[in-house]
Amino acid sequence: MKLKNLIFFYSSFTEKSGRIEFALYFAFNIIASYFAIELWKNVNLNDIRILNIFYTCLILLITFVPTQAVITRRLRDLNTSPIFIVFNFIPILNFAFWIFLLLAKKKS
Repeated sequence: MKLKNLIFFYSSFTEKSGRIEFALYFAFNIIASYFAIELWKNVNLNDIRILNIFYTCLILLITFVPTQAVITRRLRDLNTSPIFIVFNFIPILNFAFWIFLLLAKKKS
């Protein structure tokens, strides 16, 4: 894994992604989601905290494309069809799918 790939090619759907790179994106996504949930809890429609809705949506949009890209690259690394990315959009199944991608070993 190269640091250059993490910084400059975060939205690339080509190439392959190993477990360590996927784990870094996974950890960042968990932290960003936690931060978005905390912002969402403090929404108040009567004062300036209404902007938390905007910030929450912004966090989710910023993390969406890199997450989909790294999942596609990880599926390619496992020699699996990228069509399985559909599992990422099923609410309860997506977390189990991420854990599977994190723990799966590359077939030789």
